[in-house]
Amino acid sequence: MAAIHSWHKHIGARASPYLNYAKRIWARAWCTFGNTEGVATKVVLVEDESFTLAAVTAALTAAGIEIVASIGSASEAITAIRMLDPDVAVLDIDLGAGPTGLDLADALSRQKPLLGIVLLTSAIDPRLVRASLPDVPENAVYLVKSAVTDISALTEAIDQAKNRALQGTVDLDKSSIDGVSLTDVQMETLRLVAQGHSNSEIARQRFVTEKTVEQTISKIARSLGIKQTSSSNQRVHIARMYFRMRGQG
Repeated sequence: MAAIHSWHKHIGARASPYLNYAKRIWARAWCTFGNTEGVATKVVLVEDESFTLAAVTAALTAAGIEIVASIGSASEAITAIRMLDPDVAVLDIDLGAGPTGLDLADALSRQKPLLGIVLLTSAIDPRLVRASLPDVPENAVYLVKSAVTDISALTEAIDQAKNRALQGTVDLDKSSIDGVSLTDVQMETLRLVAQGHSNSEIARQRFVTEKTVEQTISKIARSLGIKQTSSSNQRVHIARMYFRMRGQG
């Protein structure tokens, strides 16, 4: 370490970004192969629901995780992560208006490849949250909130994300995302039906005919195992299924 500090002094402030990167590589290697006793994992937690944010922060702290920041928006998270240089970011996908946690994860995976990412979400499929979202980063850990029966499930996900970042990109374990067997078009139509839009309104938004919308809704119902009843009841069942899959029902 003394040699690193001497090098920094010699080459000046212009090299500091590269020096910080080198220091971090050295520190990560030491934490991986050296003595890790007493070294807590540093985590930034991003969740827009204040109660959940406080509860998860308290639980992770009690489990020995060092929460360096608890934040409610993607824009604040970007600044904090750049300043605090955590080991792992735990991100809710649905952060309300503005960028989602998946947008944030996509940016961070490219800008900070050594950062572990856990996506902690109520939605079993990220496409349920919003249309045209980026793909889940390959080295991210996807964790559905309803599957977290105790804090150990989250701490294990944090450890897994940290290890994936240290080891480099790994193929995303698709089994970690239950997903929904719908096409993107069907998913968009499902979301619009759940929001209360009529077939004519959906047709205008998607620039298709009402007949096409009716056919898409029928395919959605079959895929979700919803039996054919009256049109109004079918739409109610589809909407209920949507909110249940989002963890809101």
